[in-house]
Amino acid sequence: MPFDPPFLPHPSSETPLEITQHWESRRRNFYLIASLAGLPSILAVWLQHRADNPFIALAYPFLILAGIFWSAALLWKRIPLAWIERSVLTAVSLLFLGKLIYLWFLVPDPAHVWNEVEAVYWVIAILLIISHIALDRRAALGFSIALLLLTTLSGAWRFWHGPATLGVEFIRLEVRLVAISFLLFVLARTKDDFSRTLAAANQMHQIAHTDSLTHLPNRRGLTQRLEDYLARRRPFTIILADVDRFKLINDTFGHEIGDIILREVGECLQRQIRAEDVLGRWGGEEFLILATEEEAQSALHLAQRLCEAIETYGFDQNIPVTASFGVTLSREHDTFVSVIKRADLALYRAKNNGRNRVEWEAP
Repeated sequence: MPFDPPFLPHPSSETPLEITQHWESRRRNFYLIASLAGLPSILAVWLQHRADNPFIALAYPFLILAGIFWSAALLWKRIPLAWIERSVLTAVSLLFLGKLIYLWFLVPDPAHVWNEVEAVYWVIAILLIISHIALDRRAALGFSIALLLLTTLSGAWRFWHGPATLGVEFIRLEVRLVAISFLLFVLARTKDDFSRTLAAANQMHQIAHTDSLTHLPNRRGLTQRLEDYLARRRPFTIILADVDRFKLINDTFGHEIGDIILREVGECLQRQIRAEDVLGRWGGEEFLILATEEEAQSALHLAQRLCEAIETYGFDQNIPVTASFGVTLSREHDTFVSVIKRADLALYRAKNNGRNRVEWEAP
């Protein structure tokens, strides 16, 4: 079997799906840092002002408990980040809207606590920013409009006949929020366009790197994974498998049955390897396995198990199917071409020595 030159190696870079996953991981880490950093300050405010501020005395313990719960949820990655983001936005928004109403209507003179009023508005501005990170554009727009309406209506009710100076300050704060909301909406359109482009790129990447028949990684996808394995500079196993006399199967039973056999070979091999191993269709009736075995004995044992599994598998219409296997271990200075060539030559010997067998790399 002559050596078939591979596709040009795909550059080792993040896939669109990996970019999405890393972006979510960064957001999760950012939220966790912010939560852990904010909890001590919230506790300090509660300890300092619980005696003289009824709102802080009653509301902040719930905020502290919520912060602990959210931190735990962020650490447990099985909890969806979107659920955490929405619950945080809802709870914190209600809390600070409640604080704003308390400052408007239950404090005799809001001018004495105007610093707290401005601090609440800054928190609302931060919530607007987070909403455009966590939500899609329409949901974030609805969230922003709701917050702006609530703050505007409550403030207008409070200052309609109130001090003119405070009324001007209130308008200034509201205009700031409106400006921030408008800028965020414009940026959100860019974010949504990027998200759609990323989703389309991810779909195209999956199509380009997946075999349409077996739904396993195709040669291009395997090439990229092999390049990644080589870049780690750790030993690994390469196994090339070739279905024996596959042309005869096609000629005898038809190409439709041949396609079914290839899918079933892929399923059989997939059941025999570990989750961290990689199986793909190398081309035609050839399959390639990238395994984590670092020693020759364990690599050969794996290949022999795969060979026996194919031979004893119950294929469609009980057609007898076997496969030949070529095995090699990566070496320190291996290149893509050198490691594939050794596996291919081992497979060539397995075919020449009677098929349905495993051969090790040439000495």
